[in-house]
Amino acid sequence: MHRTLRQPSRVRLLFTLWLLMVVAVGPTLARACPFCSAVSLTFSQEIDQSAVAVVAKLVTPPPASALSPVADGPLPKGVFEVDLVLKGADLLEQPGGGEAAQIEAILLEDKPVGSLFLLLAIEPPQLLWSSPIAINERVVTYLQELPSLPASGPDRLAFFQEHLEDADAILARDAYDEFAVAPYDDVRGLKDRMDAAKLLEWIRDPDVQANRRRLYATMLGVCGTEADAEAIAKILEDHTGDEVNPDVRTGLDALIACYVTLQGGEGLDLVDRLFLERGERDVPFTETYAAVMALRFLGEESEIVPRERVLASLRLLLAEPKLADLVIADLARWQDWSVVETLATLFAEAGTDNIFVREPVVNYLRACPLPEAAEALARCEQIDPEAVRRAATLAGFAGGFAPPGPASPATPADGQAAPAEGEDASLVSQVPPVLGDADATDDTPGIDPSLPVAESGSGERGTGVDDAAAGVPATAESQESTAIGRWIIWAAIVVGVGLLARSAMQPRVGSGQR
Repeated sequence: MHRTLRQPSRVRLLFTLWLLMVVAVGPTLARACPFCSAVSLTFSQEIDQSAVAVVAKLVTPPPASALSPVADGPLPKGVFEVDLVLKGADLLEQPGGGEAAQIEAILLEDKPVGSLFLLLAIEPPQLLWSSPIAINERVVTYLQELPSLPASGPDRLAFFQEHLEDADAILARDAYDEFAVAPYDDVRGLKDRMDAAKLLEWIRDPDVQANRRRLYATMLGVCGTEADAEAIAKILEDHTGDEVNPDVRTGLDALIACYVTLQGGEGLDLVDRLFLERGERDVPFTETYAAVMALRFLGEESEIVPRERVLASLRLLLAEPKLADLVIADLARWQDWSVVETLATLFAEAGTDNIFVREPVVNYLRACPLPEAAEALARCEQIDPEAVRRAATLAGFAGGFAPPGPASPATPADGQAAPAEGEDASLVSQVPPVLGDADATDDTPGIDPSLPVAESGSGERGTGVDDAAAGVPATAESQESTAIGRWIIWAAIVVGVGLLARSAMQPRVGSGQR
């Protein structure tokens, strides 16, 4: 066989597929760092998912000729001698007694004899070894300390905080990933043990990666001072790059959230002026979008900024027809019913460059319990019945997979209307989170804001579509059925991926690098 590409480890592929399944349902379990995304599995996660984990020394490297990208034949293998067992010592025992002293695994890099590696295996008793991960003595000490850490909480993060921006890139990456997957409440619990000066120094460093800058801005928002807020404001205000390296402004969503969290509600005045009140200014879309992401975080997680003030900032984008769709679902989710006529006008005046705004407007009007929303919806249907139909169709599909919401009505926010008598209060309170990128700012369960309300002889607002057809979980029984169906689908996916990955693997195969 003529080998021209380095094949990734099938075992590591199985690990990754499994993690994707966990991530897909993970938001229902805990709210992770709001602006952070893990780069890869942490050492703890990899070891937990493995049957065996060992530190081993390379004793026989593969021939140099076998490492060529165009070499023929099977993938090159190295022989490793176990130096330290981290997990699964009983699974390494030989039939005649004693511990397996050597392991053979695919190795696609040129390393000298004596180099240390972390080796992981699954599928006992015929262990399948994944990619050898090159490590050093400091990493070995680090790995030995992991089992003694709490499973979660600020005390666990305190250990990894000491390795943020570590000189050893492996430790720095793993420490960041631990923070990225930790619940946000755990990050806040570390407040008294954070070093605000060091965090600000890292934020200002243009060489710091953007994802890590997001983490440090999130942490600074927890522990910083008014002086730190002023320093962040200077970063936000710089548009020329003369005083602040433009790379420092990457991770803008987290920087905005950090500034407002430290400055309080009045900090949104600066955010409005710089990123939302566009007027004749050419504000990059990415910056406006970053501001919206920060506002979503502030509306859900912050107790410092009143939600009504956050909503006031979001409503500014309704003056931009091409950007209004960014915030309409947020307004519905937070039950801001003050813009019914504004949205009806947007629908009526939508042109070819913003025709996409019509479906979100219909969703909002359907979720709104006010009589004027029903009237506006009727006018919209006369203008563009196809847009109304598309919104209903998409809402019905989404509703079939939406998690069931709480049975009791939510309490309306100050200044917002309560559901009208006879209305399904859960409909107007259960609008799902809006996810703009991999860094979700909210995971509140709910149903799609566009789910129509059944029209009946009682005079309730609706569209002539019954609950079952529209995907509305009208009863506790139907909500339970939806949840069961959703988990059956997930189970089928997990089993299918497992069977495919298992059939693709051969014993003791692994390749690629961490």
